[in-house]
Amino acid sequence: MRKSSIFLAACLLAMACRKSETAPDSGPPAIAKEQFIKNIESSYSKQVFINFKTGQLTTQPEGTNWDLGFYSAQLKINGGPMTNPVRDGRARAAILPVAYKDLKELPDLNGLKQDIAGEDFALGYRSGGKSWYYMTDEMVYIPYPGKCIFLQTADGEGFVKMEILSYYRDMPSLKGQTYKTLSEREGFITIRYQYIGKNEKFQ
Repeated sequence: MRKSSIFLAACLLAMACRKSETAPDSGPPAIAKEQFIKNIESSYSKQVFINFKTGQLTTQPEGTNWDLGFYSAQLKINGGPMTNPVRDGRARAAILPVAYKDLKELPDLNGLKQDIAGEDFALGYRSGGKSWYYMTDEMVYIPYPGKCIFLQTADGEGFVKMEILSYYRDMPSLKGQTYKTLSEREGFITIRYQYIGKNEKFQ
């Protein structure tokens, strides 16, 4: 009787151990929810910074409370040996030749860059093909079609795809516009983005 009890207890213990060693089924990856932020003030006199995980904007960048900064039309990331502000994070980024809606999977992370003083910004310096926009003959800022911004966040734990929809307050039609007609609306950026963490994917 005693031997059978010991044998039964050993079997139950073995089954329990086998269950604990089996990873639970986490199910399919969660789908990221798209976020939309309108009229982010972006000028040389006022820099605004965003944390993509929380969606919070700040003018006081510190540590990893920001991933991306807006400085007029220049984009700064929180990663790399550069100041104004000091980069304390591990952000890396690139402008990809892929439409925002078509980016579903993570790209090659080896192609991501940081902001490096004396060299370049990860997301290009101003216009000229390396940045997110080009300028018309009338000095109007136009986002490049068929491109999107991809970023690994400052804490190294998340990824973002982002598209700048407009550089002008309330997203006016740019047809027939000039620098003069848009000057009072310039420097108010509208974006859409998706943030993903582990076991998530873009829409």
